[in-house]
Amino acid sequence: MSPQSSPIFKRLQALCVVLLLLLSHPSILNGQLASPLYRNPHVPMVVNTVDGATIHLKTVIVSKPEDLRQGLMHVRHLPTNVTMLFLYERPQTASMWMKNTRIPLDMWWVDTNSTIRHIEHHTTPHSLESISYPRPVRAVVEINAGLSRLLGISVGSKIEFVDP
Repeated sequence: MSPQSSPIFKRLQALCVVLLLLLSHPSILNGQLASPLYRNPHVPMVVNTVDGATIHLKTVIVSKPEDLRQGLMHVRHLPTNVTMLFLYERPQTASMWMKNTRIPLDMWWVDTNSTIRHIEHHTTPHSLESISYPRPVRAVVEINAGLSRLLGISVGSKIEFVDP
């Protein structure tokens, strides 16, 4: 029996074909697995609401230009307790959009004192409309749509996170 006809070799061949097909699919190469959500560490974040509640979440901090551009594009699922925090080197006006973003989000604009200054509720997936706040901020946080209201997070709430 030649090595090419052995059952182990045939299984390896089949596995290679499956892997090649998976890796050549655009949503794998350029999509979900490319997101900083899967590449960057999840760090603790605390939100202190204006009503005095303390909410414990995890956040993925993005600050590299390529991660700021990618964000949650192509991500199919964001765990309920996870956010993405877009951290800017210095305060700036920040505009976001939902291009290639599959899930509806709430967005928080956070000032240099870690106070939420504006919330955009329930953004529309795949929209090319610019979503912004006119004043400079230090960060924008994205969370699953509806969770801000559900958790009592509003303008004036403060966030705390560990900047890695």
